[in-house]
Amino acid sequence: MSFDVSGDAYDRFMGRYSRPLATAFVDFAAVSAGQRVLDVGCGSGVLTEELARRLGAENVAGVDPSPMLEAAAERVPAAELRQGSAEELPWPDDSFDAAIAQLVIHFMEDPAKGVAEMARVTRPGGVVAASTWDFDGGMRMLGVFWETAHALDPALRGETSPLGKLGNLERLWQELGLADVFAGSIEVETEYRDFDELWASFLGGVGPAGQYAQRLPEDERAALRDEYRRRLGEPDGGFTLQARAWAARGRVPE
Repeated sequence: MSFDVSGDAYDRFMGRYSRPLATAFVDFAAVSAGQRVLDVGCGSGVLTEELARRLGAENVAGVDPSPMLEAAAERVPAAELRQGSAEELPWPDDSFDAAIAQLVIHFMEDPAKGVAEMARVTRPGGVVAASTWDFDGGMRMLGVFWETAHALDPALRGETSPLGKLGNLERLWQELGLADVFAGSIEVETEYRDFDELWASFLGGVGPAGQYAQRLPEDERAALRDEYRRRLGEPDGGFTLQARAWAARGRVPE
């Protein structure tokens, strides 16, 4: 499993991006006070925490199959958190005013079934929304990493997904019969104090990129590190990386 890691490891690697993304994504999903909302694939609880801040933890639920659920429980102890997968959500029909998934849909074993489940547990008129990275170069930290890895190992297939394209994400929402479908981009950025901080975040083994870096022999990992730094412009001291996510939302038909 790509996310059989600690919440701290995830936060050092991706949490620094998912925190600002969560703020913008909740706005995109049109979540508002008085609603009960489900965070699908809640992981370490970054999005769960943002929802709790706006709605109150008693109005927030989360589900995740990984051990990171423990970190979410520590972060938002009053939220209703359950172990499970997006494809088989452990709630009855019409349980929520909205179901949203941040940086999860491209990891679902069956995205269409996962989004259909999100719609099932959302009341008629409620919102179903998801976001995923733009895998065509819009997420610089991962994009340059896989570009580097492929240059050193041409047979390597990097981290990608058809849903990392805006049109495909929007089309899935339409094909599932959701109403008022809208798709767009969300831009975020994060700062690193130096390249070593960035590189160390890969060594926690988080996600496909972290797992790939972690399992390389030491000499190959050193070569990957040096070439990655070169392709990032050999940053000296602090630097900033940008990331673009695609997002889609729609309403459950009434």
